[in-house]
Amino acid sequence: MQVGLLVFIPCFAGLIMALIALRGCYKIPAMRSSFGYLTRYEMYLRITACSNSGSFYLFGVLFDIKLLLNNSEIFGLISTTLVPIVISVHFVMSINRFLAIVTPFYYNTIFSLKYRRIYVSLCFFVPIVYTPVFTWYYNCGYKFYHYGWVFSFIISETCGNKFEVLLRTVQSVLFLNTTCFLDFSTLILLVCFRKRVLKTKSPEIRKRELNFAQQVLIQGFISLLFLLVYSLGYQWLPGSIGENWKIFWTSSFFANSLHIFTIGTIFVFNAEFSKWLRCGNLLPARSVSVVNPVV
Repeated sequence: MQVGLLVFIPCFAGLIMALIALRGCYKIPAMRSSFGYLTRYEMYLRITACSNSGSFYLFGVLFDIKLLLNNSEIFGLISTTLVPIVISVHFVMSINRFLAIVTPFYYNTIFSLKYRRIYVSLCFFVPIVYTPVFTWYYNCGYKFYHYGWVFSFIISETCGNKFEVLLRTVQSVLFLNTTCFLDFSTLILLVCFRKRVLKTKSPEIRKRELNFAQQVLIQGFISLLFLLVYSLGYQWLPGSIGENWKIFWTSSFFANSLHIFTIGTIFVFNAEFSKWLRCGNLLPARSVSVVNPVV
């Protein structure tokens, strides 16, 4: 089925990009910080999401392996669990950038290694617990429906719109309201009061903070665009392309293509990553043996 290939390609590309970004988080000195720590876990999530969707669309949909198609609710459950985790991690990243600008003296304490682990653990633990419980309690079965998992359609969800309401609540309260407010506040501070809020920092740290803030702001804009397309894109597309294709382009394809744009933002707008890629540090350095010439 052609939809399998159309989704597998962005999943595979996103997987490769996430692996590259993850390596950069460990290798780039500037990314060995609290912000780099959060970016690292975001890449782990991207790798999991791309592997989950990519493997299903490749082997299940494209190669028509019945075992995977008949158990598609497992892949659907993993995907729906990852959504609030990704949103939560980005929320913490927005807090990280905001506090780095507003409270530089307390920033290192608030985002010490101990507290970082607590924040990330909560981002993972809460969705991993409540999503399966919610699924079991309401007898939800997120089975694959020809062109993707679309939770607003009764044909692809057996528990009505309860989970859709839950996801939209998390997205609107946690992301649209709080995260966008933090990102917008950070932008205002950087544009209007940059010299004042960063005057105590060295030029190198000042440049790094602006660099990280730029990455988060653009990633937030891309995620906001995704939510708009996912929520309203179905209504925007003309009916002439067919009902199934409208579902496919605005859900399965666009959701998995988002990984490319999000990770691409890091490569393009994070100066440290751009420099690292340009310098050819992508592959491990080869050890060169020096042979003394025979005189």
